[in-house]
Amino acid sequence: MKKHARILMAVLALIVLASACAAPAEDSGDGSQSTPQTVVTPPSELDGQSTEVIDADLTATIRLGNWPADTAPATEIAAFEGYAAVMAQQYPNVTVIPDYFSYTLSNYLGMALGGTAPTLFQPPFTDPQLLIGQGLVADVTEALAHFGLLEKFSPAFIEMLGDENGSIYGMPRDGYVLGMHINIDLFEQAGLMTEEGLPMYPRTLQEVAEYGQIIRETTGKAGLVFPASETYGGWLYTNIAWNFGAVGENALQRQEADGRWVANFTSDAAIAAMEYIYALRWEYDILNSDATTTDWASSHTALGTGQAAMNIAADDSVDQPTATKGLAVDKFALIPFPAGPGGSFALTGGTCFMFEPNTTKDQAVASLAFLRLTGMLPFLDDDIVAGMRVDAAAKRDRGAPVLPRIPAWNDEEYISMQRAIAEEYSNVDWRLYQDFFDSFSDGSITLRAEEPVFAQQLYRELTTVIQRVITREDVDIARSMERAEEAFQDYLDEMIND
Repeated sequence: MKKHARILMAVLALIVLASACAAPAEDSGDGSQSTPQTVVTPPSELDGQSTEVIDADLTATIRLGNWPADTAPATEIAAFEGYAAVMAQQYPNVTVIPDYFSYTLSNYLGMALGGTAPTLFQPPFTDPQLLIGQGLVADVTEALAHFGLLEKFSPAFIEMLGDENGSIYGMPRDGYVLGMHINIDLFEQAGLMTEEGLPMYPRTLQEVAEYGQIIRETTGKAGLVFPASETYGGWLYTNIAWNFGAVGENALQRQEADGRWVANFTSDAAIAAMEYIYALRWEYDILNSDATTTDWASSHTALGTGQAAMNIAADDSVDQPTATKGLAVDKFALIPFPAGPGGSFALTGGTCFMFEPNTTKDQAVASLAFLRLTGMLPFLDDDIVAGMRVDAAAKRDRGAPVLPRIPAWNDEEYISMQRAIAEEYSNVDWRLYQDFFDSFSDGSITLRAEEPVFAQQLYRELTTVIQRVITREDVDIARSMERAEEAFQDYLDEMIND
């Protein structure tokens, strides 16, 4: 059996698997929702967008899977309805169909194969190469060239979103860097505050354990919420393992000179990282009691509702514990990923825009035109700046921290405008975020991409070990890691090794 066919069969066999790095949202059944019926007024920031016709000849019908759910705040729905109204004037023969779509690998596969996927959707950076390799997304190189976007791609994104023939199948939406979310209320109750009134946050993994223990003893709440269901635990473990030294020759997987991929879960660094998680449970007792059933969404719920003081999470999900779960922005902080004995690394990833496999060039051009209105293309004009302001205003109005984005394009003018608008609409005490953003701009933290091949399966095997480690005090960690390494090696041998 050819390897690409084996890959697709493996994905279909694991169809219940949701990507560990995609932000889960409300389940929408078939992945779509009807157009919101609430009548809302578009934000005033959209008044500056041009209503002149740009292309009367472009004719296409597009289903936009990035449309907000009908449960989203009215201001967000109004913003998208405003974009659609401007789009109707600029491109009068383009029909925009709102289609809220909460992407997971499992639900997209069935829709793509059945021809029911939205034109535009938003997968995490872990999935493009798999989707490209299986012919499940459209080549949009010509549409990107139409907007002059190809020269604005960084080499990393070309590699991530392209194939060996130079075709491009999507564009970056935004990036993220993994750090930690802090519930300041619990730090205050535990007496972990500085004289300046700021949280005395942990700068090392050891301090996470120590501060978490103080929080547990003084408040009765979990010091750290750790999602150890599905593949989430293994995903977060990899960053911990890097900071224990599981990089370079000790990396969790590596490619040998002959091209063969080798699993490596039994290095001293990898074992030490798993022993650290064991200590968080059995020595310091700082983890949430339901860790084996906690997922991405419920970890944010725990932090936002005051059931946990710390959560390993990124800048792209700061709205979850705040706007979604009610934690006030002045009681929330985003801090750098804590350093370990082997170094200071932070996982970087993000989300992209891709297109269902039957998308035509005209549909792709129309979709990109809509994204241009929302400020997602790396250009600056009155329309784009208005779109950026709408997005910032919507975040502020729903109680989410308004922060600068992690740059997704190589365009300094565009990046500077994003930062200026974030400052204009800022609703936070910047001291609660400064160290996070400084950490990767000043080089004190090294950014590192996810494990290179079959990351989801790697996470799955390691999550199984984590579940055993936090539920069995007499667990043999070394043997458990050996078994996981053997299982992942078998998977690599079957899927890609000769």
